[in-house]
Amino acid sequence: MTVDEIYSKIGQEMFNVIEGDVWTNARLEFKIVGNGVVGYTGEYIENNEVKNISIRNITRELSVWIKELHEITTGGGNNKWNRAFFTINSGGNFGMEFIWDKELNDEIERLN
Repeated sequence: MTVDEIYSKIGQEMFNVIEGDVWTNARLEFKIVGNGVVGYTGEYIENNEVKNISIRNITRELSVWIKELHEITTGGGNNKWNRAFFTINSGGNFGMEFIWDKELNDEIERLN
């Protein structure tokens, strides 16, 4: 898959699982740890109220997509990241932010 295809799949999945009919913005947060395990949480805004996205309703393929995105974007040692935020609005406009969280990395290393 390409990066654009992964973004499209993530966005479509968010549209599929958001329970409200009149939402404005939504966000998923992803965490990647040393062995490639993906953790994620999400929320959306409906009528100026923040609501949680039911993660159990998201396809398990989301983890595969994020792992693939991580491999593509960090290939060759560039663009190191272990956290990311995918945001989308109800009109379909989206953004992706990649972050290197040193504290998360240090905690994972300490636990290993």
